[in-house]
Amino acid sequence: MLTMATKGQTSVCFSCGQPLPRDLQPYAAPAAGTPGSDIPEVQAFPLTGALASPLEPPPNPYIDVRVGRDPAQCPITLNEPRVSAVHSTLRFENGQLMVRDEGSNNGTYVNGVRLPASVFTPVGSGAALRFGPVEFSVRLE
Repeated sequence: MLTMATKGQTSVCFSCGQPLPRDLQPYAAPAAGTPGSDIPEVQAFPLTGALASPLEPPPNPYIDVRVGRDPAQCPITLNEPRVSAVHSTLRFENGQLMVRDEGSNNGTYVNGVRLPASVFTPVGSGAALRFGPVEFSVRLE
């Protein structure tokens, strides 16, 4: 699971942008024979062979998630006027979080360094990721 957290604020889910409960615990599957144990396991993000034959890769192994002020275009919506409508794009690629600035006015930063527009840049666990003035601490689990 990948979460983005700002100290003192609610964490958000990387794949949908929705706030996560503060007391979120890792999911534990029910033991065999108990109610709910017959529910099939859900494939974790990113999608891999779940949608394609195990012998051939899926057509698009990456899922891009936009971050910005416009909820119609960005699953991760930041209600801050200095964040652009579509500010950045996040991608989880080969176990690595990547971020790309989409030509935002106030920039996308990793550990205080402004990123060039239109270039995916790796973001390590523990890094400070900032969209304009809104900063998150990245934690890969």
